[in-house]
Amino acid sequence: MEDFSNGCGECLFKWDLHEEIYMIPPPGVSHKSSEVFKLQKATICLKQTPRAWFHKFSTVYVSLGFVSSNHNFALFVKKINAGCILLFLYVDDMIITGDNFDRITSLKTTLSHHFSMKGLGVLCYFLGIEVASSPEGYLLS
Repeated sequence: MEDFSNGCGECLFKWDLHEEIYMIPPPGVSHKSSEVFKLQKATICLKQTPRAWFHKFSTVYVSLGFVSSNHNFALFVKKINAGCILLFLYVDDMIITGDNFDRITSLKTTLSHHFSMKGLGVLCYFLGIEVASSPEGYLLS
């Protein structure tokens, strides 16, 4: 089983909004006193940004045949003939692991068409946890 760590560089910036959001113009921007701005895209400073990002991400993964886990909403599972592929998402970091190296490589290529991806290689650290693998299994510390 191969484990790969990936980062998505654009995850929290400028995603489509599914609701109307208005804001008061920031200081230094000339505007009429009663004028507000209607936002077209989510930006990192909005509470809605993580929801917009997760919605976009979920839409792509469902279209690729993944199912969200009943136990953890950030875990996506795809069953394949030779086992399964697991993807765990935390903010803009993800772990992709599974039984089939070729399918994982194909998934990473497909994802790069939808998102700005940065492959970080074999998993060594995730959320401050060191991950070491051996033929006997994994050690988390």
